[in-house]
Formats: sequence, structure tokens, C-alpha cells
Amino acid sequence: MADVEPTQPLPTASEDGQVNLNEEDDSKEIMLMKQRVEEMEREAKKLREMQAAAEKAADTSEGGESAPMDTEEDKNLIDSRSVYVGNVDYGATPEEIQGHFQSCGTINRVTILCDKFTGHPKGYAYVEFAESEHVDAALSMDNSLFRGRLIKVRRDQEDAVAPEEDTGEDIVDTVGTVRMGADEAAARRAQTAAYPFSKSALVPPTPSIPPPPRANVGRGLMEYLHKTLPTPEKQAMLTELFSRRSPKQLMPGSVVTVTLEHAPTTFTGVLIAIRRRGIDTSFVLRNIVQRTGVEMQFFVNSPHVKEIKLEQKPPKGRMRRAKLFYLRTAPDKMSVLAAGRSR
Repeated sequence: MADVEPTQPLPTASEDGQVNLNEEDDSKEIMLMKQRVEEMEREAKKLREMQAAAEKAADTSEGGESAPMDTEEDKNLIDSRSVYVGNVDYGATPEEIQGHFQSCGTINRVTILCDKFTGHPKGYAYVEFAESEHVDAALSMDNSLFRGRLIKVRRDQEDAVAPEEDTGEDIVDTVGTVRMGADEAAARRAQTAAYPFSKSALVPPTPSIPPPPRANVGRGLMEYLHKTLPTPEKQAMLTELFSRRSPKQLMPGSVVTVTLEHAPTTFTGVLIAIRRRGIDTSFVLRNIVQRTGVEMQFFVNSPHVKEIKLEQKPPKGRMRRAKLFYLRTAPDKMSVLAAGRSR
């Protein structure tokens, strides 16, 4: 029997179409990835060119020659001749700092560090002297007054890293030296002229004014007012008629006549309530003589009250306020009370 080769089924048209679609999708994704890689490479190239141009501009501004890298020994030598100056006014210029430390010795350079993003000074500077012996004289100027502020002077080794540089985010962007050009100095003065006043000027404290001697007499303000606010006539009236220790004090149920400076000039009624509060003492009278049933409240210290006169004491010397309030609704009984008879 002859051998028969196994036959495989041919792919159908639908399977061929699905395979082609998958291949096309993969090719599109690959093309997109290549385009993104090319864009990233172009952006990186632009950044490198911009950085190189900035470095070149910085080199040309310093003199067109790239300064050699300082060794560790050179840095230590410069630090030994430098001092750190803190709490410097933001509008200070290198020339002003140089003039402030000129008496200490020859100054090689004054450096003011500025913020990378805003360009504003950070508030501290470094002063490099020609000799290390001048550093001791500069340290004696610690807490000296400079542009209305007390500056802090330390050795450069002690404050080699400023607080703003610890995080690594703020980078030195501008370095001002005493060798800066005339145009740069003029521009710096123009920037600081917008706000000529110091932001931390030393303002002398306002002198305290002691209170008058009369306010210190007594136990406090209210005691002082009780003695000085009422007139002598009102003080005598408060002491005689409304003091609990006075034998002539007014009692609830008394018939009292009050003379006023305005209408009604005279008001007579039964005393039904007293509120003793010093200079704020008041009382309530109910008018029963004219049988109108009107109540009025009077303040003893009021300038409208001229006189308070006791017409008749209450029967049996004293009456309860609860009974007086009950008699409000009985005018005939109140009339009997005013007549001096008890029922």
C-alpha cells in the first residue's frame, strides 16, 4: 500500500485577513514609538545646545576665558580669608558692603548670592580679604548696623553652606562683586530704587503713657466712677435714700414724689420696686393718686431727676413686693394704701 502524505487544511480567507490586520496594528505602534523617540532626542539636543550657549555666555561675561578649576587647597585658602555676612538687606550693593568692611583690611571680592528663578538676593553675602589676618577684624563687626539691620558675621568655614543651599534646590544665579561694571551697578540701583525703604527697619517702640493718678486710687475703675461720676447732690441722695445702712432709706410701699426737669414735672406714686446698682440705681413708681394706673421707672443718677421726696412711709414699716404687684389690679386697694389706711 503506497504511503500517503498528510495534508493540512489551507487557511481560509477570513483567517488571512485577521493576520494582516494584526500585523498592520503592530507596525503602526512601532512607528509611533519611533516618532516619540525621535522627538525626545530632538528635545534633548535642544536642551544641550541651550545649556552650552548659556555656559558660553557666562564665560564671555567673565572675560572670555574659562577659569581653571580650583583645587581643594585653593578653596581652603580662600575660605580662610573669607567671612560670611548674614541678615543683609535685600537692596544692598557690593559697593556698600565693601565700604562697611573697608576698615578691616584690603578686600579682594564681595559676593552676593541671588535666587536662580527670581533673581532676588538671598539676604547674605561673602567677603574675601587679601590676608587672613583681616578676618579677625571683620568678626568684631558682628551685630553691627548696616542699612538699618543688625548683620551677622561668621567665619566662612562655619557657614560654608547657607540654609538655602542645604536642599540643593536653590542655585547661585548672580554673583555681584566690587569689580562689576558701571552699567550693572546702575541697573542694580534702578532695581532697588522702586522700594527705597528697608523692609526690616529698626522702629523705636512707642513710649508707654502711665495712667492718671486718680485712676489708680481705689480698687478699680468702677470704684473710681462711683466716686467721681455722680454730682454731690446725687451722691447725697444715693447715700440717704437708697443705702441699706441709712435710717431714711426708701422701702417698698412708700409714697414718693419725683420732680423732673421735663414733663411730667411732678410724678407721685407708690414705690413697688428698687434696683440698687450703685450709680445705676433705679426704682419704679405706680401712679395711684390720679387713679390713672401709670408706672414709670426713674434712674437716680439721671440728669433729668431734680428731687426725690418721701411723702409717706409704708404701713407697718414694710410691705412685700409680691403684695404690691398683686395690688396692681386693684386700684381701690391701692388708693386706700396711699391714704394711709390698712385693710
